[in-house]
Amino acid sequence: MHRMITQVLTLAGVLALSAMPVFASPIVINQPSGGGPVNASFIDFSYVALVNQTATAGTGTFNEQGGGFFGSYRGPTLADVIPGTGLNTTYKLYAVYAGDGTVAPTTGTPGGTTATFNNFNLRLFLDPGMNTTITASPAGTPGGTVSVGGTTSDDVLVGQSAGFIAGQSHAFPGLANGDFNVLVNFTPIGGFLSGPLPIQFADFNGVNTSLQGFGMGNFTSGRVDGSGNVSFAPIPEPATLLLIGSGLAALGWLRRKQIR
Repeated sequence: MHRMITQVLTLAGVLALSAMPVFASPIVINQPSGGGPVNASFIDFSYVALVNQTATAGTGTFNEQGGGFFGSYRGPTLADVIPGTGLNTTYKLYAVYAGDGTVAPTTGTPGGTTATFNNFNLRLFLDPGMNTTITASPAGTPGGTVSVGGTTSDDVLVGQSAGFIAGQSHAFPGLANGDFNVLVNFTPIGGFLSGPLPIQFADFNGVNTSLQGFGMGNFTSGRVDGSGNVSFAPIPEPATLLLIGSGLAALGWLRRKQIR
């Protein structure tokens, strides 16, 4: 599921995927069909998104829609894949989301942009029939959409965002395609996700592996493909949120240094 295309991107991706280990709280995934519970700290995913941007000299607004499937459960660290689960053998897990915010040039990186989310809404679904698909319109398609298809009548909503906390993404020219980190309040639904403490927070972060149709000005349905992971935990304290900003800043600095 992780498609790191260069050594530079891999190094930056490791930072992105491990920048927030303090938020990774062990959770219990209560698998369907008698698969038994799984104790995990992370779930990894791949995704596709379409972005519309209205900007002058790189400054303006954007809106984004996307979705993706989850690949494996991991724990106790991100490097530890948990074997023998039912994920992608007896059921699938996917998410769809939409967000919007502002965009501005990334300081010190010619051609780089920083998108700051103002809103981010996400829904997490269990697909017991493994027959759901997610497709995106080609980059540049007017009115392009990310669509959920196949047979969705048996899909079950198992969690959703319940309020936006913070989020930012970066797009860089050249080999380093960018990164993202979004933090939301999160509500599990139906008992699929549980934990020693109530799950109230979800941290989605990772890297972009491909950008199509992007630029500093206006564009329609620019396409992003990428991969990352999510961890769940109680709501962080304000001091913890400062670490989030530090992690994003460090990732941006690393990418600017590598592409010079």
